[in-house]
Amino acid sequence: MLKSLALAAAVAVVLTTASPAPAATTRAADDPWTPGNCPQGVLCIWPDFNPWGTPSLVTSADWSGNVTGLYFYNRTSRSVDILYTFKTDPSGRTYERCANPGGGDLYVHGNVTKVSFRAGACNW
Repeated sequence: MLKSLALAAAVAVVLTTASPAPAATTRAADDPWTPGNCPQGVLCIWPDFNPWGTPSLVTSADWSGNVTGLYFYNRTSRSVDILYTFKTDPSGRTYERCANPGGGDLYVHGNVTKVSFRAGACNW
């Protein structure tokens, strides 16, 4: 019985002096809900709904070109206008989406053709 008590006491000492396990990491230290592959200070656009995958566009400045976009996240301190066309719209009509800082979505499979940062907030 004494051996059992001594063993239990030794285990208790080891458990209380052992270093704690490292804390689980979050996708972003300042906001655990932001996509993992979008660092602070940039706008990220992904070609599919996998914001932890590789973005098709990462920018902190005005940009023009043509990338596939389905989802975005704005991790800048400025609002941004995103111009895009729907892949299913044969007319090629251009649509605009504004994103305030910290905002993200899009959910329309399209081709992003222009990103313009603005001084003021989105009006809607």
